[in-house]
Amino acid sequence: MPARVVMPAALAVLFTLVDSSVGMASTNAATSPATARVVVRPVTEAGTPAPGVLVTSDQQAGTVDCRTREPSPGAVSRDIEFCTPSAAYAIACWKSATPRQVLCSRDPRSGRVWSLPRTGAFAPTGLAGKRKRAPLMLVLGNGKTCSIRDGGAWSSLKEHPKWYGTYSCDGNAAVWSPSGAPDSGVNESRSTWTVHVGSISGNGPVTVRTVRKAYFVGTAQ
Repeated sequence: MPARVVMPAALAVLFTLVDSSVGMASTNAATSPATARVVVRPVTEAGTPAPGVLVTSDQQAGTVDCRTREPSPGAVSRDIEFCTPSAAYAIACWKSATPRQVLCSRDPRSGRVWSLPRTGAFAPTGLAGKRKRAPLMLVLGNGKTCSIRDGGAWSSLKEHPKWYGTYSCDGNAAVWSPSGAPDSGVNESRSTWTVHVGSISGNGPVTVRTVRKAYFVGTAQ
């Protein structure tokens, strides 16, 4: 995972307060500020970085494959791909203006995209289905950040063996989700979104936490 840096002022972001519907209640969501939905647009339609966005070449991650039509769950624009393999953490990638390259956002807050070599064609994609959409990054009410999971082997949750981990968080924590829950377990039923957080080891209790900010990505015009 890349180091997090301060987002440049020139990077266009869109803040919107949202309220949607799923159904697991939180103990303090009713008295917390509404979740801010942040859309970051680091790459243009031409496949070039938006003004103020830094590009870092990552050759060590290896070549990524974006031929499968799998839209990024955090994309609000078309043709933003979730590429493989999971080791590259290519969770939101645009076709680059440079041949056989993609530009990928790994941390929407960083003001940076990563240039990765691509094999094969870049598949055109729509948006993820409603139940499969999910933020790429969360900032919880306690200030901790959580990044969306991209495969890998995780422990099972002892308190709820049928739940699965959907985000890795600061402090060796994780967001855990009931099987089949939409939005990767992010409860959007109130204006203040909530998630279930526990140890990434799968041990110990699970606590409901509010989400202060939820980060998505789009294409700059």
